[in-house]
Amino acid sequence: MKEFINLVLCDYRSKRVDVHVSATLADGTLRISGQDLGPYVEDYWGDSDYEYWYSFDEENTARLLAAIHGEDDPETALLHAFSGEHGCSELRSLCARKKIEYSFFSYA
Repeated sequence: MKEFINLVLCDYRSKRVDVHVSATLADGTLRISGQDLGPYVEDYWGDSDYEYWYSFDEENTARLLAAIHGEDDPETALLHAFSGEHGCSELRSLCARKKIEYSFFSYA
């Protein structure tokens, strides 16, 4: 499995919110990290910065990549499946449908 660091899945900017999401695949595990910034975030969370991480163990990384046909080219498959400002929502939806487990951590 080809490893990579900081594959940009989203770099969305508007007057109200900036959304930055990237993925890293190392040692057979996937980590997707994001940061949302701006007035919208402050209105919602009370802080202008919201950071979050999705972490998949080896088994669930393999299951996720199989679900998006990304065993041979995980970078392209992740970009196709989860890029853009709604990519994390798509990720959560797919994981729920396929019963793919991950840990989630966030703070504002």
